[in-house]
Amino acid sequence: MAQVLGTVGTYLLLTAASYVALAHSVAAGLGLAVLAGITLVRVFILQHDCAHRSLFARPSVNDRVGMALGLLTLAPHAYWRAMHLVHHSTSGDLERRGTGDIVTMTAEEYRALKPAERLRYRLYRHPAVLLGVGPLFQFLLRFRMPGIVAKERRPERRSIAVTNGVLLVMHLALLAFGDWPRFIVVHLVVTQVAAGLGIWLFFVQHQVEEPYWVPHARWTLKDSALKGSSYLMLPRALEWTFGAINLHHVHHLKPRVPSYLLRDYMERHDLSGHGIRLGTLESFKAFQLKVYDESLGRMTGFPPTPPRGAHALLTGSSAPPPGRMDRLLTLSSEEH
Repeated sequence: MAQVLGTVGTYLLLTAASYVALAHSVAAGLGLAVLAGITLVRVFILQHDCAHRSLFARPSVNDRVGMALGLLTLAPHAYWRAMHLVHHSTSGDLERRGTGDIVTMTAEEYRALKPAERLRYRLYRHPAVLLGVGPLFQFLLRFRMPGIVAKERRPERRSIAVTNGVLLVMHLALLAFGDWPRFIVVHLVVTQVAAGLGIWLFFVQHQVEEPYWVPHARWTLKDSALKGSSYLMLPRALEWTFGAINLHHVHHLKPRVPSYLLRDYMERHDLSGHGIRLGTLESFKAFQLKVYDESLGRMTGFPPTPPRGAHALLTGSSAPPPGRMDRLLTLSSEEH
């Protein structure tokens, strides 16, 4: 609980300081908002631990604390938890893509798309969308829509409704008693910094040049973790700030190990030689990877497209892409 209180307290203090400072200095206000956004990433990692019910011994405490943290991260906890657990059970499975992950098409699926669909996918995979527009859309708008979840999934829909209700009360209070436009500026900067960093960390965890993508019959949880998850080599200060999520191969192998124990677990079980090693600068090259080429067994850029008129021949023998084009702007797709 000390980690939660310390991190949340630091985040709230930085956010409040940014709000106050912005009235006197734009530079000071925005600088503090950036620091608050970086701290919010750590808040999200603690919510992530709660999603795996690894932060506290009792599942109910994890759920309640996760719900509270979701009010700060804007991610409705029960809904996000459900999607994230699917990601853990399907990561690297070619036949079960599309829930709780970055939409990734095969080269064959991409070639089979209509020109307008290819353009949509190209926009989706552009860094400006993945790190800029997309995170704001996901956290500020998409997570506010109960309709993205099937009606029978009541806990997930309830978590969205409760989160929305609390956020509404907060905004109404600021409209009545505070400087709402100033708060919105701080809120947008904090959300953009936190969500952009979060998507970067999430993206490079599995989007690598030689990934683990196999048919369902050959998929194993262990291989998905140790062969299909990255080991991002961050400075220790950043590793601590981001809750050791860079040790992603260890997390996928043992998701019930809390973030603050991941490095210790890795060293005690000699797992530092596993995972796909990425340097910090090298990780940004991952955004050049667009599709998975099954014939090469690797991620590549966008492949050459078929000549005009060849689309019907391609689609006649191609199954609908698991990425499902109706979801391409969700960043983490939903299962209905």
